[in-house]
Amino acid sequence: MKINRLINQPFVHPAVAEDLSDRGFVQAMLDFELAIVAVRERNGLIPKGIFDSMQHALSLENFDIDTLSQNTYLGGNTAIPFVTQAKALLSDDLKPYFHQTVTSQDVIDTAMMLVLKPVAHRIYDDLLRTLKACKTLISDHRSTPMAGRTLLQQALPITFGVKVAQWAAGLLPIAAQLQHLTQTGFYLQWGGPVGIGDEENQQHQLPQHVADYLGLATPLLPWHTNRQPIHAIASSLDACAGAMENIALDIALMCQSEISELSEPAIEGMGGSSSMPHKRNPVLCALIKAASIRMHGHLSVISNTTAQPFERSLGQWHASWVPLTEGAALIAGAAAYLKTLLQGLQVHPERMAANLDLNSDAYLIKPLTKYARNTEQHALLDTIDNASEYAHQQHAGFVTTLQHLLATESNELSDTYQHSLLPVTNPLRYCASADRQCQDVLDAIGAIIAQHQKDK
Repeated sequence: MKINRLINQPFVHPAVAEDLSDRGFVQAMLDFELAIVAVRERNGLIPKGIFDSMQHALSLENFDIDTLSQNTYLGGNTAIPFVTQAKALLSDDLKPYFHQTVTSQDVIDTAMMLVLKPVAHRIYDDLLRTLKACKTLISDHRSTPMAGRTLLQQALPITFGVKVAQWAAGLLPIAAQLQHLTQTGFYLQWGGPVGIGDEENQQHQLPQHVADYLGLATPLLPWHTNRQPIHAIASSLDACAGAMENIALDIALMCQSEISELSEPAIEGMGGSSSMPHKRNPVLCALIKAASIRMHGHLSVISNTTAQPFERSLGQWHASWVPLTEGAALIAGAAAYLKTLLQGLQVHPERMAANLDLNSDAYLIKPLTKYARNTEQHALLDTIDNASEYAHQQHAGFVTTLQHLLATESNELSDTYQHSLLPVTNPLRYCASADRQCQDVLDAIGAIIAQHQKDK
């Protein structure tokens, strides 16, 4: 995959971009063709020694990739000039055994599965590391109060731990989905010219053998125009994009100067402005969001290629290549960025508490008033009203203001606050179930990590 490094490279995973390069794809096509030769020889369908001779002749270094690229348009896909070049590298006695019972779509689709499966593994591994970072944040901040926000406005108290738990809850099913996908969702394609395969291949169960040889799953039937395997991969990538984008958006908003409840990791050279040296931009969040938005567009294209006519399509198949490969590179990049973001996320509990206090009378007035009446602390009612009015006028915290006013009142009121009223103003009183939710997610993260260790 050719990458414009100045425009595209910041958003994709550099190692994945290399894996999906022209050389990587040619190697994948070559691996598929040689796997067929290997299993046909193993089953006595071609003479002994063909595989070793062919493997020696068809080194990747012997292919002219620039010429392949130039000639791809002649047949509409790169498998056609690839087969031509490969046969030109073979001696006359080897040529008849290369590309037997195979069509160009078999080569392209299988090569696509071979290059994409390691990318899905990489994304899954980074999601696991991200979930471990979430586990740490949840454990550290399950009792750190902050403002819950609805329609971008302060609502009722939550904890930062439960906010991270919600982030993790969005990632958990995606991780499980990717794990299942890597185990069973990357299929061999081997249907021949019209998708019905070859009787000799079927008789010897060669598709199963080639799939096993390449580490791919065996489909029920060839899927030339049944594009559900491609749609399933793209859908999983897009679901991952949505979950990551949600986290990045929350963090970016909480990093705003006026809120300052979070900061991105302090990475040298990252987050600066070309014209405003004082700025610390949430660059990781921006990269994650940009990659996710692009993946949403790629899924739209792939969704429009799932209906394909007859036994081989006209254009729909071809249109899926770039969205699928680039989408995988983008999501791999975003997953790596998210891992870095959450592993080094800076949390500012004092700012969370201060912001929460700005509108704390919205949920405290009623219980405080009820407390004052039930305990016949009638003098407290006026103090509560005064604190609320002053806090709004001065844009100050309600609880802070109430504490100050009570300190200037009689000793009786001050003592009352210290001994009885203080628990009423504790924001954790209003989000007690958050801790249970934190524990549920911690257990779920522990389970998926344990399963991963068991599967290794």
